[in-house]
Amino acid sequence: MGIKKFYVLFFIGLLFSFSLSFGLQYHSFAATPRQTESNLVVRPLDPKRDIEIGIHIENVYNLSLKDKTFNAEGWFWLKWPEAVQEIITKNKIPILEIVELVNQVETWDSNIQLDSNEPELLADGKRLQLVRFSAKFYDDVQNLKRFPFETLELPITLETRPTIFSMADQAISLNPKLGSTGVLGQYAGLNGFGLQGSSLTKSIYAYNTSFGENNGEKGGEFSRVEYTVNYSTEFWPSFYQYIMPWLAVMAMLILAPNLEGKFTELRLAIPSTALLTLVFLQLGTSSDLPKLSYITFIDQLYLFGYIASIVLFALFVWGSNLYETAPAEQQQTVMLKINRIDLIYQISIIAGSGLIAVSAYL
Repeated sequence: MGIKKFYVLFFIGLLFSFSLSFGLQYHSFAATPRQTESNLVVRPLDPKRDIEIGIHIENVYNLSLKDKTFNAEGWFWLKWPEAVQEIITKNKIPILEIVELVNQVETWDSNIQLDSNEPELLADGKRLQLVRFSAKFYDDVQNLKRFPFETLELPITLETRPTIFSMADQAISLNPKLGSTGVLGQYAGLNGFGLQGSSLTKSIYAYNTSFGENNGEKGGEFSRVEYTVNYSTEFWPSFYQYIMPWLAVMAMLILAPNLEGKFTELRLAIPSTALLTLVFLQLGTSSDLPKLSYITFIDQLYLFGYIASIVLFALFVWGSNLYETAPAEQQQTVMLKINRIDLIYQISIIAGSGLIAVSAYL
C-alpha cells in the first residue's frame, strides 16, 4: 500500500471517528423531556381551601442508578382550615388519604404513620397533622448523559388524592408555605455525591382521565408539590474510578508505536489486547446503569478507544507487511517511513482524545 493511499485511509478513519462522536452527541438520542407540571395552567384557587404542606427529609439512601430508585425517610406535615375539615368530615376521608406520595414504589416495604391519632387543633382554628414516612421512590428524571460526572435530582412528590379534592370538584390546593428551606436533614447526603440543596415545584397536574368521576372534563387535575434533592458527582473519586482506567489503556496505545517496526509480533499484540481491555472496562462501567436511549460521556470515550485500537492494529499490519516485503537495502528507508506514520498516529490520538472528551461533555 502506497504512502499516499495510507494517508487518505488514515484521515478518512480519523474524520469518521470525529463525525461519529459529534453525531452521537447532537443526535436526538437524548431522553425525551417529560411534560413538566409547570407547563400546565394553574387556575386561581380559594385560599380558604388551601392545605399547607411541608417536608423534612432526614435520610436518603439505597440509591440505584440502574433501577432509578432511592429510599428516603423523614416527616411531612399538613395544616388545613375549617373549610377543608368540613369536607374531610362529611366524606369520611382518612387523614392518611388526604395526600399521597406519587412516585412511591414497592408500598409493601414502606412505612407511613400518623404522628398522632388526631390532628392538633391550633389557636387559629386550623388543624395540624404530622406524618412519618419511610419509603422507596422512583426517579423518572435521571439524566446520565454526562456519566460519570452527572447531576442527580431525586424527587419526592406529594399530591391531593381523593377525587373530591380535584380541581373540578372541591379544588383543594397544596400550598408549601415553608418553601425549600429546612427540607434536608442530617443524613440526606449520598456517598460519592455532593449535596447541592433542594428545590420546590408547585403545580396542577393533569391526568388524562377523570378516574370515572362524572365531574367535568377537568376531573383529572390535582394539586401537586414536588420536593427535589439535588446532588452532583464528586469529581476526583469518579475520575479515578472511571476515567483513569481508560486513560491507562489509551496511554498504552499512544506509546505502542514507539516500538521499532521490526518487532512485528509484539506490535500486533498491543492493540488487540487494548481493545479487549476496553471492552471489559466498558462492560463493568455500564453494569451499574439502566438501559439508556442515548450515549453517555464515558461511552463516547470508549467508542473513541475502540476506533484508536482498530486503527493502530491496521497501522501495524500495514507496517509489518511493508517491512517484510521491502528489499533488504530499502528496509532502513521503510522503517523511517513507518516511524513517521507512527508519530502522526500518536499526535492524532492525543488531539482526538482531547476533542472527544470536550465534545462529549458539552
